[in-house]
Amino acid sequence: METVESFQLVATPHIIFGSGAIEQAGQWCAQLGNKALLVTGRGSLRRSGWLDEIVSNLSDHGIAVTVFEGAEPEPSVATVESGRQRLREAGCDIMIAVGGGSSLDVGKAIGALAGESGEAAEYQRGRQITEPGVPIIAVPTTSGTGSEVTPNAVLIDQERGVKASLRGDGLVPKVAIVDPQLTLTLPPAATAFAGIDAFTQALEGFTSTGANLVTDKFAAEALVHLAGAIRTAYSDGDNLAAREHMSLGSLLAGIGFASSRLGLVHGLAHPIGVASGQPHGRVCGLLLPHVIDFNLEVTQEKYARTARIVGITDDSNDEAAALSLHDWVAELVGDLQIGQSLSDLGISEEDLEPMIAPAMASGSTRHNPREITEHELTEFLHRIL
Repeated sequence: METVESFQLVATPHIIFGSGAIEQAGQWCAQLGNKALLVTGRGSLRRSGWLDEIVSNLSDHGIAVTVFEGAEPEPSVATVESGRQRLREAGCDIMIAVGGGSSLDVGKAIGALAGESGEAAEYQRGRQITEPGVPIIAVPTTSGTGSEVTPNAVLIDQERGVKASLRGDGLVPKVAIVDPQLTLTLPPAATAFAGIDAFTQALEGFTSTGANLVTDKFAAEALVHLAGAIRTAYSDGDNLAAREHMSLGSLLAGIGFASSRLGLVHGLAHPIGVASGQPHGRVCGLLLPHVIDFNLEVTQEKYARTARIVGITDDSNDEAAALSLHDWVAELVGDLQIGQSLSDLGISEEDLEPMIAPAMASGSTRHNPREITEHELTEFLHRIL
């Protein structure tokens, strides 16, 4: 009998999944506090009608709600500071973040930094979070980032032009409520960008140097749900079954990569996102086929397993199966109208050099299955320009 390898797993204590799960928001909030700061984006939740329903549900359970509709698509440390001020002024003792990944990241950062004395930018630069924050409930309205179950929040410091993650146990939500019904109003392009981000996270989590036997289980199951549903969710947004599979796949991918970390796609996505201003998921989707090609020589077996797991091929030859995955992903990216080259994102040659240092310094790049040198990264970017 073989020994079992050691592993670590970061996990949200309570995960409530399923259509209609949002109806449990009030009862979970009531277990954690009585004054909630509800963080969301700039109008989409209100326009969908869900904001009023959620506030009403919280109020029915005795929760006083202060709404902060300040999260922008690429959230900044300045927005987090504004939210922290609102939380202090209202005397809130619980955070509920509702929205896409940017809203969840803003809410998580506000909640985790609630007890800290420094400014958000200091923690984005690496200062450790040492004081307890307030409990966080995360409610995603997209199927993409998995932020509802991860210990990080991605923010931009606009003064320095740097996009980086806050990390720490305090950023892990106490409760994740994943209700696929909240994703039904997501437009096709946003569905595509979120969906390919989730698929990328599942695949990078599966192939990361930090992967282990437990994270592999989550990643593999995530890949099955996402690969089988993403085209339907994109073309038929009212298909609840497809939305359920996308929500579950995104959740499972998040649980997996929260512990395994990611890879080169995400190491590059941050600096490219800053330079281009394009949605994070679109950047990830565009990069994914190129990174698969780069990694093939060292990741052939897991790429082959992925191709078989999701039903792309039953070829027993690992090289052929891995290549079929690359081709399938490239076709998927085309079907979702994401783009093929960095120039499709508005990136020019002079934008490339400033990307090198932050990409090389990224923890995601360091967990990529194939090591990359600064020279190789420069060549890689020029090749896909």
